[in-house]
Amino acid sequence: MASRAEVFDVPSMLLVVFSPAPAPANLLFHSLLATCHVTLKIYPTKYNNTSLMKSLVTAMLLLITASGYAETFQLPFAGTWFVVQGGDTLNVNHHMQMRSQWYGIDFAKVGGLAGRSLANGKGTEMKDYFSWNEPVVAPTAGTIVEVENAKPDNAIGVHDTEHVLGNHVILKTTDGAFVFLAHFQKGSVSVAVGAQVKAGDPLGKCGNSGNSDYPHIHMHVQNTADLASGQGQNVIFSRINVELSGKKFERVDWPLIRGLFISNPTGT
Repeated sequence: MASRAEVFDVPSMLLVVFSPAPAPANLLFHSLLATCHVTLKIYPTKYNNTSLMKSLVTAMLLLITASGYAETFQLPFAGTWFVVQGGDTLNVNHHMQMRSQWYGIDFAKVGGLAGRSLANGKGTEMKDYFSWNEPVVAPTAGTIVEVENAKPDNAIGVHDTEHVLGNHVILKTTDGAFVFLAHFQKGSVSVAVGAQVKAGDPLGKCGNSGNSDYPHIHMHVQNTADLASGQGQNVIFSRINVELSGKKFERVDWPLIRGLFISNPTGT
């Protein structure tokens, strides 16, 4: 569920791709060009107007194909975060390998002088990461149907593949969807099974448990409570701020794709 974050500086013009192999012709726009400065393993590329158009069209295509769930989803955190994994193809989202996690999203908080780094220093300790210990809140209203709170946090670079979700919360929405939020810090989950929550209610703190090798939040929505048998759903996040290829959009309703810097508006 995690993609390893390499902590080093990269050029401001970059191509965010983890698979260099050509994509099948029937899949459209498999790479996302993002004008940003972020601590990730990436491949430099030349920025041009075509790249911006591809990014915008990709986002629009995701918007058209997004799930029809009636719930409004908000981002499950405060501050500015980076979409490390997200979208509808393997080139931008490794969660597309597993049907139940289709359209899954990995979020990592950014900070530093330029506001584009995932961690301070070398990123060898948990506390180096801006995501670590950050509050995680409910992205929509619903009922808590599953909680895990006792799994250990991994050392940086180590995965727990036996317990992929690690410490997690599963929330059933009023529309019958199941929202999975994973990789909480051990002992930080503050809700219990059966609790009714509304959007923005605290759930716990960002950690590094489960199949995660650096602190981040995993979120996906599926049509069952069983991770092994559901089908992932593409959802739209409402009234969020988005930075895409150097362009800023405020209070927009968008699905998410890798390469976006995102935040909830303040004062709403």
